[in-house]
Amino acid sequence: MITLGGFHNGANGLTHAEQVHQLTSAYDRIERVGTWIFPQRRRLLRRSGWNRARRAGKVTVHRLDPATHLGPRSYISREEHLPDGRSYLDRTTDLVIALVRARSGAPAATDDPAL
Repeated sequence: MITLGGFHNGANGLTHAEQVHQLTSAYDRIERVGTWIFPQRRRLLRRSGWNRARRAGKVTVHRLDPATHLGPRSYISREEHLPDGRSYLDRTTDLVIALVRARSGAPAATDDPAL
């Protein structure tokens, strides 16, 4: 399972997930609000699906700083660019594709079309 922006209630089904990849950013205020809105995401509720999945090592956090949840600096923004020249959308897309390929056992993409 891949979450983008991490706005998951943490209540259902996570204990059955093989792996949860949480794509997030320290600048994503909406995701932080989600941890307050959904009690299951709070560390105090140790038996919630979210916290059981975390303890089992099923949650991997991928930081996409300095992206935001919405607006011109969002995870899927074409306007904002990283120092390497990729847009935020390109970076998010590259990561999702890499995660799917790793899960499926597909070879990693290369820049050389002959390979």
